[in-house]
Amino acid sequence: MSRFVAVGDIHGCSQTLAKMLEILDLAPGDTFLSVGDLSSKGEDSQGVHSQLLDLEERGINLIVLLGNHEVMLLAMQRLAGANVDLSGFPESVFRGADISCLMRSNETWATLKSYGRKVAETREFWAFRHDHPVEHFDAVSQKLDSEDWRLPQQHLDLLSRCKTHHIARNCLFVHSGIQPENIRLDSAQQAIDAQIQEDARDLCWSRDGLGQTPGFPELIVHGHTPLPYLYSFVPDTTPWRDSDLVFKSVIHHGSLNLDSGVFLEAGHLTAVEIPESGCPSEFRFLRVPRLDPVCKDRLSHFNYM
Repeated sequence: MSRFVAVGDIHGCSQTLAKMLEILDLAPGDTFLSVGDLSSKGEDSQGVHSQLLDLEERGINLIVLLGNHEVMLLAMQRLAGANVDLSGFPESVFRGADISCLMRSNETWATLKSYGRKVAETREFWAFRHDHPVEHFDAVSQKLDSEDWRLPQQHLDLLSRCKTHHIARNCLFVHSGIQPENIRLDSAQQAIDAQIQEDARDLCWSRDGLGQTPGFPELIVHGHTPLPYLYSFVPDTTPWRDSDLVFKSVIHHGSLNLDSGVFLEAGHLTAVEIPESGCPSEFRFLRVPRLDPVCKDRLSHFNYM
């Protein structure tokens, strides 16, 4: 019987991912699902992308969900004239992403830096806290059409194969969540269809559904909101805390958040192995403490000028 493993946001932490994959020891025919946000924040997004491509070459069934950082990165690659096929994505998912990718605080620069692109450290191209993002975009967007911004084609093809969602093993996998009015629908597929029709961006960005119990039987498995940040969105964070990890991924109100803030000083990477039955009592969790250095932004002081 093949194994099915889902992993939380990786955010450029290639060393931590490597240790996770070493422990998992997946075999050809097994499935490895990422809930999205492979890149940014950490120092080695390129290494993360390469490791996932290596998994595919080994015969692992790779499923990558479209995280908000994939959305911004693909939008940037489109601006740069790269060969990216976005026809498989809902049009609404990229609304505003062109502007968002140039905001320094969204950390797309960290992905470019991992690929050795000098533009990552060029002040001119990035909007900081006190800049007007639309005006900044209008001023620099035409300057992005060059090789300096483009990722290797094999890595672009990986990103272009991302999915907005996946339903398997009695679970609905999304990156961020679903709006409350759609979570209450009695079918996971109907909930996804309704959300895409209204605004597909919510599948990659929204936190409005946190803490909401779904009306459908499938468990919602997601990332996007680091567990240490839950205080800002959920009044009672008690279910996610314990004496050892402070915050951990647990099943609560029909959802499972796998984003354990691997890019943070005290972060870790969480994976869950899901049995064919999808029975939550049989889930096997694996947590790897962050092994990567915390990525530093030498231009961050421009946010405070």
